[in-house]
Amino acid sequence: MTSLLEVRDLSKRFTSGGGPFRRARSMHAVNGVSFDLPRGRVIGVVGESGCGKSTLARLILRLIEPSAGTLRFEGDDLLAKTASEMRALRADMQMVFQDPYSAIDPRYTVARAVAEPFGIQGRVPSGSMTDEVAGLLEMVGLNPGLADSFPHQISGGQKQRVGIARALALRPSLLVLDEPTASLDVSVQAQIISLLEQLRDDLELTYLFISHDLSLVKYFCDEILVMYLGRVVEALPSTDAPARHPYTRTLMDSTFEPDPKLRRIIAPLEGEVPSPFDLPPGCAFADRCPQATALCRDETPPLATRGGHPVACHHPI
Repeated sequence: MTSLLEVRDLSKRFTSGGGPFRRARSMHAVNGVSFDLPRGRVIGVVGESGCGKSTLARLILRLIEPSAGTLRFEGDDLLAKTASEMRALRADMQMVFQDPYSAIDPRYTVARAVAEPFGIQGRVPSGSMTDEVAGLLEMVGLNPGLADSFPHQISGGQKQRVGIARALALRPSLLVLDEPTASLDVSVQAQIISLLEQLRDDLELTYLFISHDLSLVKYFCDEILVMYLGRVVEALPSTDAPARHPYTRTLMDSTFEPDPKLRRIIAPLEGEVPSPFDLPPGCAFADRCPQATALCRDETPPLATRGGHPVACHHPI
């Protein structure tokens, strides 16, 4: 299976501003992330807030520039592209943002928001723009009669569908979904996931799905990357692969099971997440891990294949 997207050792370092009475500090928001996304597959990226998921999504589309690493899309080196070349390439790689309330300009009608990519890319649809917009709205399950509505006149779920319609306007092959259901009610979340599943089959789409909800990722995705403080700590090749990193196991144990007979006793993690500006030596998870040893506090574990898939842990479960 050929890879649509190849990511190698991707990193992003941010530096806080210094001043006359304080020194500048830096942090790795994303640190050495590597993976392949095969065409037609869905890879989920999961982790707590602040682990670097959204930064990774923006790096892949070069909405922000990486500090190091390589990116290839359909074999092309994205980091070698000029700004104008990247603009053209983004027609084939689009993003659906987390907050539908801020993703659409409040001054735009639904029709103008959905048609915006055509103007940015200088493309003219084969038919009329009105018919193109109506077709896109129908594709995402919206009534074309909403085309003249403004964002404040439609619901959050409808706004997210508008965002998806806009992302699909230029018929991309890759969608980066940055927590597309996080701000929606549970019933609406189910509708959006069902829509994304249908679109994946109908349009042969490839997804990078960012979420903090591991149960949703296990349902929707083919493979899972687990991130902690900017690094991938485990890469699960399938959603039923056994978790071997203590952090992944804790995330899985904390997911809600509707069946009372399957529910587990949740043992919350102790300790605080280290400051990304002042990470301790060794494994960043060591102070919260019940299995940590002196080795964990001294040496950073590499992401290496242990028990069938990559895991960054000196003492995998």
